[in-house]
Amino acid sequence: MDRVSPGIAALITFGVALAFSLAPVLLGPAAIIARIPDDAFYYFVLARNFSILGTWTFDGVHAATGFHLLFGYGLAGLYGIAPGIGFVETYVFVALVNAGLMAAAVLWLARAARDTFGGGGLGVVLVALSAGGLHLVGFPMESCLVIAASALSYRLAAGAARGDATPALMAAAVATGIVGVLARSDYAVLPFALLAGFAAHALRHRRRPALRVPAMLCLGALIGIGLVTLHTHHFTGGFVQRSASIKHFWASVSGYTPWPGVARVVELFGPYGLPRVLVPVILAGLAAWIALRGRLRALLDHPLSLGSLAAILGYVAVYSLNGAVQYWYAATLFSAVAVLAAGLAANLPLRGAAVPLLIGLYAAGGAWRVANPPWPWQVATMEAGLMLRGEPGLAPVAAWNAGIVAYFAARPVTNLDGLVNDDVYPAVVQGRLAPYLADRGIRYLVDFPTLFSESGGRRGGYADGTLARCAVPERTIRPDLPFDGTALTLYGIAPACLTAAPRMEAGVP
Repeated sequence: MDRVSPGIAALITFGVALAFSLAPVLLGPAAIIARIPDDAFYYFVLARNFSILGTWTFDGVHAATGFHLLFGYGLAGLYGIAPGIGFVETYVFVALVNAGLMAAAVLWLARAARDTFGGGGLGVVLVALSAGGLHLVGFPMESCLVIAASALSYRLAAGAARGDATPALMAAAVATGIVGVLARSDYAVLPFALLAGFAAHALRHRRRPALRVPAMLCLGALIGIGLVTLHTHHFTGGFVQRSASIKHFWASVSGYTPWPGVARVVELFGPYGLPRVLVPVILAGLAAWIALRGRLRALLDHPLSLGSLAAILGYVAVYSLNGAVQYWYAATLFSAVAVLAAGLAANLPLRGAAVPLLIGLYAAGGAWRVANPPWPWQVATMEAGLMLRGEPGLAPVAAWNAGIVAYFAARPVTNLDGLVNDDVYPAVVQGRLAPYLADRGIRYLVDFPTLFSESGGRRGGYADGTLARCAVPERTIRPDLPFDGTALTLYGIAPACLTAAPRMEAGVP
């Protein structure tokens, strides 16, 4: 059994996570841009607009519901206090908060694992430093908020497993459930998975289930869902966030599949640099070893273990209906995977140098990721935004990947993927994006030509070929930083061309 205490686990996580997220700051703004998602800048633009306009809009005109409330309002509060705060300073501030939240989450999960398995802090640390966990600290998004809420849910549920169910504990469970959903709506799967785990364990052992704390987590989650729904209705008159609707549409076009969700689970077990295919092989070997030792049943015979399995299966099923299961979706899976990893670590004969070597291996993987940014082409989108700022005549302009472009342009950019533009949703699902652009008077597009692929057209509502025919390349931006083999391009569009009779054709303009 490993000897990594909860406190040591939290300290290791805090130190490595902080170094990982702050290292790009030393390399300059472009290094940060290449390491954080374009979607993070959706938050920046939305929050900045809310602090000025008092409503949630990306382009200053159309409503947007494609964000999670707790981080969105927190960032808007930061802009309200410091309206002139720059991008780098915002990133540093959020990274510091995220490192603290991740450390707190590891502390709570390691304590829950100690109460459940008698140890396992190493397993929690390794998940925090994994390819799926470590980069979440460096993403200025909602990830660490939902990780902290999920981890606290496990800590409270571990108390319930010991028979603790005081009024204070149940009140904390309700509050945690509310905060979890406000942090990220799909957190709501976890409380019900934990409730199922407690019920299944009680049925197996024919005892009265200790369901009060998990049930209070579920109650809080339901209240949180109600608050999110009311918020959406207040700003849009509808009840469903359009970002969720558009992602489900993408999945209906591309096909429902569980594999993106499974990939997020796998990434939470292995370090950066380890071939992904090796992780399931290693996990299967560990499970076989534990089974041969007669410990597999004991590992799974806990309410938290059963709840974790139910949560993982639930999220994989939910995300199979989602056409964009990005890296940051690992946040909802984090705590469930960490608890199972803790159970594995608690049942392995790890002694001597094995523990620091494993931690060093995962930390070295993080250093490798710092040296190999995942999105180098995003530097081109930053330069495109600066170009638009310097040339106000290039307007009105639209983009699918509009976050970085709009932030650095510091002027309206119409979002076409529908994540932060509720107005475009009907045009996308009806295949009428070209007339939409004409109606809105859009004269320029800035994005990568790969977006004009057949699959992009079907997902984006422009499969009839009209948009590909009417978008005329005017200039390329940083062709040395291609995405999918194509350079970021500024296109000019003639509205009359968009409204002409469509001709079915494919290809890249």
